Amino acid sequence: MTLSLRTVKGLTKCLIDEEIDPETLGVHISEIDAGTRAHPPHTHEGVEAFYVLEGNGTIEIEGESHPLGPNEAVLLDPTKLHGLVNTGSTPMRYMVIIARP
Repeated sequence: MTLSLRTVKGLTKCLIDEEIDPETLGVHISEIDAGTRAHPPHTHEGVEAFYVLEGNGTIEIEGESHPLGPNEAVLLDPTKLHGLVNTGSTPMRYMVIIARP
């Protein structure tokens, strides 16, 4: 097996097996300042997961809100309107994992 180095947002190092298509699974680390959102609610294909590393927030899915804190995750169907908001008083760092069709 041969691993190649890939630049990924928020990660110091990401090694990928050259025998797999790196576009089928995306992973990166994001941060949202207190009281803000990553971006407007949106939709896209695939399957998505958020894993909170630090801070507190709320995942909004189709008008429903669910609180998330450190060491908590959500897996969702991203074809449904969704967004993430930092509802805490400190920055929220989280991992995004997206499996694409």
